[in-house]
Amino acid sequence: MKFRFQLFVVLSIALAVLPAFADDPIPAREFFERSLVKDVEISPDGEHAALTFEEGTEVRLAVMNIDDQEVVQGFEFGDNMHVLGFWWASNERIVMAVGEVTGSLDGSGRVSGWYAGSIDGSRRVQIFDGSNALYTMLNPLPDDERHVLIMRRFFADGGMPKVQMLDVFNGDLDYVGNQPVDDDLAGFLADNDGELRAAFALKQGDSLDDRELRLYLRDTGEEEWDEFNLDSARPAPNVNFLGFSKDNTKAYMYSDHDIAEDALGGVFEYDFRTEESKLLFRDEHVDPAGLLRGPGGEVIGAVTRQAQVEYFLFDDLQEGAEQSVRQFQGVLGAFPGQDVSITSRSEDGTKNIVYVRSDRNPGEYFVFDTRENQLQFLIAAMPNLPKDRLVPMEPIVVTARDGLELHGFITRPAEQKQNLPLIVNVHGGPFGPWDDWGYDMEAQFFAHHGYATLQINFRGSGNRGEDFQRKGWREWGGKMQDDVTDATRWAVEQGIADPDRICIYGGSYGGYATLMGVIKEPDLYQCGIGYVGVYDLPWFRSGDGNDFSSGIRREQRQRFEAFMSSAVGETADELIPVSPVHNVEKIKADLFIVHGGSDQRVVVDHAYRLRDELDKIGKDYKWMIKEEEGHGFFDVDNRVDMYTAMLDFLDQHIGKEAETAQVSKPEDAARSRLAARD
Repeated sequence: MKFRFQLFVVLSIALAVLPAFADDPIPAREFFERSLVKDVEISPDGEHAALTFEEGTEVRLAVMNIDDQEVVQGFEFGDNMHVLGFWWASNERIVMAVGEVTGSLDGSGRVSGWYAGSIDGSRRVQIFDGSNALYTMLNPLPDDERHVLIMRRFFADGGMPKVQMLDVFNGDLDYVGNQPVDDDLAGFLADNDGELRAAFALKQGDSLDDRELRLYLRDTGEEEWDEFNLDSARPAPNVNFLGFSKDNTKAYMYSDHDIAEDALGGVFEYDFRTEESKLLFRDEHVDPAGLLRGPGGEVIGAVTRQAQVEYFLFDDLQEGAEQSVRQFQGVLGAFPGQDVSITSRSEDGTKNIVYVRSDRNPGEYFVFDTRENQLQFLIAAMPNLPKDRLVPMEPIVVTARDGLELHGFITRPAEQKQNLPLIVNVHGGPFGPWDDWGYDMEAQFFAHHGYATLQINFRGSGNRGEDFQRKGWREWGGKMQDDVTDATRWAVEQGIADPDRICIYGGSYGGYATLMGVIKEPDLYQCGIGYVGVYDLPWFRSGDGNDFSSGIRREQRQRFEAFMSSAVGETADELIPVSPVHNVEKIKADLFIVHGGSDQRVVVDHAYRLRDELDKIGKDYKWMIKEEEGHGFFDVDNRVDMYTAMLDFLDQHIGKEAETAQVSKPEDAARSRLAARD
């Protein structure tokens, strides 16, 4: 099916900057500078955009007029306080979920309260305190200027979710009745009109394997809830509601219920009129990343993200969706080779926020006007970064020693592709996160200075189904580590990496994998950089005081024990052989240890315990602690200090200085590494 669609692109020059001279090195600060924009949401009437941005240790919110791009209002909440989520409750009022984030790798942080304010600056209030309950937005109800629909988990009730109407001016709550009767209720989904239409219950046992899921659905205007039987081929399927069709007659969900083993999730459609469900889409290699909606809000397909973004159109489109398809394809045509998504739209669908990113584009936002077929530039995340001097992030496929297919990326400097000094960058998690295609500030920085970066999605990583994640359970220092080793050796076999110039690096779990890498493969890596890593595994297992293990509520302790028993290990005896602090005598590589003194996710004593053991055996190391930082450095000056120090360390051990040392002392690899260290 062919489409012809002309699209006009209007770019604002308000943020234009003069490019750096091509031969001048890009300053480190340009790679690690704070983002001018993180998220953007358009108001229901399409007149304003709310956007979050980084400032110091904060993430603040601003309101901008779309036509003239003038900022008309701002909201800030103090040091380390981030606006973690926000919604337009009406054209005039915004609701914000705010919490403390103590590090760049801290994930979603901890919500401490919800706040609301009007765009004229008036009536700013805290509408709930997060110390005794958790709130989830179900529908902002833009046609109701006073209320939003939320789900509340009150700790005193054991966390049982209840749906309520929240007054965005004074915080008053009104209970919404007629919810399914089930002692294990865990969540709800409202349709586009704010009517409760789906719910799920989850009974969790003592392990992550021991769980029972029940689903409930009801049609528009109906009182009775019907339990929905998935007829699952799996004992504990993974199901996640994705949303409703524009007319609310169909519900969409992610599910792997129909495949017994090695399952990837698919997109399923449930039709309330026929009471039938069917599979709409499943990829051969990765999970769906979500639904694809056109400018009008119609569901037109699904999206996957791994090697690059791919868009898949559904065959059975709702009436009127063809226009949305043509419009979306026109938007795609304006940004070839980039990841394009519509993140929000005005209530009438005529104005859409379009987000564009790629491996060489940190992110840009545009406004798409469907009436004029016109794209207007709104704001860029890092406008000073010269994108034309960035390099591609190349997808790779590696076969592990047991035959498992692994996906990853290699990023190489522009001027050289073979026999390179290599940084093996291991992502954190380890279960759930994954490295995907897009701008990676670390890989680009190191490529700019002549280093290749290898990133491999080892077993346990996300985006390839729960079974792939489970393959990493209880494989700390085992098969997960072997996957990293196999990918490193692949890079050597392909001629990409110089075998005598390889350094392993990672943050959080990646810091753990760094130390275990130099312990388990002492002759493979010339150096290792551990960043906010877990180094004492038995202590981590028993509860080291981090924010996950120190929860005082019974359900928090149960989740901690279930995770540790299922995914990490049971006893100290089985964890000591794969615990870095207990195996430092095996390390030959040079080390650089970096941590934040205020880390709540991986407490800094992991670094100190590692240091103590290294001191006992007289092992030298480089050391950096930033007391005010948490789980990953957030302050730009601290980031620049860290990456500048990392670059100096790399230059000494696998870069230009190490290369010179190898030439001057060309004995064997071990002697060369010794010379570089001395």
